[in-house]
Order: sequence, then C-alpha cells, then structure tokens
Amino acid sequence: MRKFKWQSYVLSAVLACVSIQTSAKMSDETWMELNQNLVQEHVLPRYQMLAEQSAKLEQSTAKLCQAPDQEKLNATQQQFIATFASWQAIQHVQFGPIELLMRSFSLQFWPDKKNLTSKQLNKLLLAENNSTLEEEYFQTASIAVKGFPAMERILFSDNALDALNKTPFRCQFLHAISLNVASTTANTDKEWLEYQNEFSYLASEEGYYESSQEASIDLMKAQIEPLEIIMDLKLARPLGKKKAKSKRLESWRSKHSLENLKINIQSLHHMYSGTSGLNLKTLLENQGAVDRAVAIEEQFTGLEAVLNKVPSPLSEHIYEPEVREQLLLLIQGIEILHESLGKSMGMLELQLGFNSRDGD
Repeated sequence: MRKFKWQSYVLSAVLACVSIQTSAKMSDETWMELNQNLVQEHVLPRYQMLAEQSAKLEQSTAKLCQAPDQEKLNATQQQFIATFASWQAIQHVQFGPIELLMRSFSLQFWPDKKNLTSKQLNKLLLAENNSTLEEEYFQTASIAVKGFPAMERILFSDNALDALNKTPFRCQFLHAISLNVASTTANTDKEWLEYQNEFSYLASEEGYYESSQEASIDLMKAQIEPLEIIMDLKLARPLGKKKAKSKRLESWRSKHSLENLKINIQSLHHMYSGTSGLNLKTLLENQGAVDRAVAIEEQFTGLEAVLNKVPSPLSEHIYEPEVREQLLLLIQGIEILHESLGKSMGMLELQLGFNSRDGD
C-alpha cells in the first residue's frame, strides 16, 4: 500500500512538470482579481474566526477563575483547542497586521528549543506579582509567556485543577494571557479590514505594494513557504533522524498535534482551490497548465488521505514503526507539493524572492 501511494505522488509530480507551456503574460487586472478573491474568501474569514474564538476563550477563562471545577476546566480546555485550531487555519499568513509588534510570535512562540516558556512562566507564577496581570505588562512582556503555549502549559498540566485551586494567581495569570490573546487577535482582525484595501490597486505609489503583482507575492508566499515549516519543524524535527521525541511535537500537551497538521494542509488546500472565482488552480488552468493544476490538486488530496490514516494522539503513536513510515511518506509528499507549487510560480513569472527562513 505504501509503495502504491508513493508511486502516485511521483506520478503527480511528473504530471506537474510536463505541463510547462508558453502562456500569455498575466495582466494586472488578473493579479488583482486573484488577490481580492483570496483576501475576501480565505484570509478575512479566518482572522475573524480567530478573533471570535479568542473572545470566547477569554470568557471561558474568566468563568473558570471565579470558582475552578472540573466542568469549567473541561470547557476551557475545549475552547482553547477550538481557538488554537482557528489559529492553525490562518497561521500560514505571516504578513500584514500580524507582523506588527511581533504579534505572530506573541500568539505562538514555537518551537521553544530552550524551554523558555516553562522557565519564564514558572518564575512569574512563583513571584505572584499583581502588576504582571495588567494589560500594560503584556506590552513589554516576553513573547514566551503571553500566548497559546503558556496557556496550554497551565490548562493541560498534570493536576491542572488542583494547581488552579491551590494557587488563585495561576488562574488569574491564565486569564490575563487570554485577555492579551483576545486583544491581539481582535486588533489584527480589525486592521485587516483596512489592510485589504492594499489589494484593490492595479498600481499604487502611496500604498504598501507598487503593483497588484507585487501584492500577489505575499499571498503566494503564504501558499508555499508554510509547507517548509510543516516538513522541517512539525514533522522532521519530532521524528528525529533515528528516534522520535514526542515533546518536540506542536501541541503535545493538549494532544492535538495531528489535528494541527490536518488543519494546516486543509487551509493551504483551500487557498489553492477552495475559493470561488479565480484562485491559483483556476489561474493555472486559464494559463493552459491544466495537467499541472490537476496534479497539485491530487497532491493535496493525497496528503489529506495519508493524514487521515495516522492514529491520534500523535504524541502516543509517533514511536510506532508504522506511524514513522506514514509520517516519512507525508514529508515526501509535502516536498513534492512544495516543488510543484514553486515551479508553478516560475511558469506564472512570479518571483517570490527572499524566504524568511533562509539561513535558519
């Protein structure tokens, strides 16, 4: 079965490579149409969902801290998972308002190779300084203690309920983080409503982008570069060269590492072909690269099929030889997809330029 799947991926890659054809030069109007469709149907709804879920998380932590009990803790844990899932669905868009004040890193400082979150969080919780509960504190606080990873450590620690009851400050700081997350996501969502105008110009001397094609570059980077993150950090790093290390997985405490991967691939798939009207798939088809467009679509569905067969929670199954084989196959498939999308950019005469991960 594994051999058949791998042959299927190779076949898709070959198909993607044979469809290199001479295409008409893309017009500025076409680039602008692509940009507006992706922003309106993909980017904006996801930032809105993140803001809405973050607001619910803040409300849930507030109720929990009034009188911690198992029912409220379970509800808050589930709301955390829902909120973090909404972040995973837009995590690939690393430009625009999310760049301001290092918002992305503030929401999720990961991977934390030196375990700074645990070290700094434990120090803050032991000090019980009320000033660290104030909004002003989070404006200058370390990114390691003011986002989702810090919340996950509190909510999903061993004997979490006992710790919250014995140390009220622990819950108060949890709520303070949730307030910061809610504020950050709400501001990002609000600012994107204005930032979307940057994708409405064919050419602009006053806007952020000089042309609609230049604006497309940021969107296409969001389509392609996150695949490297998934391969290198979310899969290869926890797998290790010889022995797996489950604590290197994203969200291993809440046991949602696999779900994160599924959401990541589904979101990139939606960005590629899920929006109505003009998207990257229809753009390639319109340019005559029908085989390439279909091959990439098949690569996405192939990755989703592999992910659906991986057992969850991944943190408990990653040590199993069969699961390791599945994840290595997944890495191979993502690498092929990354290459296919990259070659598509060349065909469309779109130069993505500097990769923020170059030199890492």
